[in-house]
Amino acid sequence: MSATTTPTTDSAQLTREAGTRLVEGWTALWNGDVALAEHILAPDFRLHFADDFDGTGSAATFGPEQLLAFISSSGHTLAGLTFAADAAPLVDPERGEMACRWIESQDGGGGETVVRSGIDMFAVTNNRITSVWSLTGNRRFSA
Repeated sequence: MSATTTPTTDSAQLTREAGTRLVEGWTALWNGDVALAEHILAPDFRLHFADDFDGTGSAATFGPEQLLAFISSSGHTLAGLTFAADAAPLVDPERGEMACRWIESQDGGGGETVVRSGIDMFAVTNNRITSVWSLTGNRRFSA
């Protein structure tokens, strides 16, 4: 059985540069800059977790409000956790899709330690993120 996707014509303006800016905004959002949400997330945005992430439960789905509440209440900044893109995003302008690897680090006083890493796959329409499918792992991807 094979899956196919129909190219998204509304996302023709998605470029590598625009994708990079969206990933930078997405990362800043996860690092607590929740004001960016209205600029980078579509109103019908959905985040789909592929596995448990900080107690979200398997296959959890968040809209914009749930995501902002989760980021604001999860205490990432209090725990010294930071998120960063681990590489430049892969961008498919014709489909309006992109993917990026990310890492979560924690400063334990003796330097940063990678806590976990993951892959986020994005759907983009009119240069705003409409959906993200996120998979988290408990170790860093090899370079």
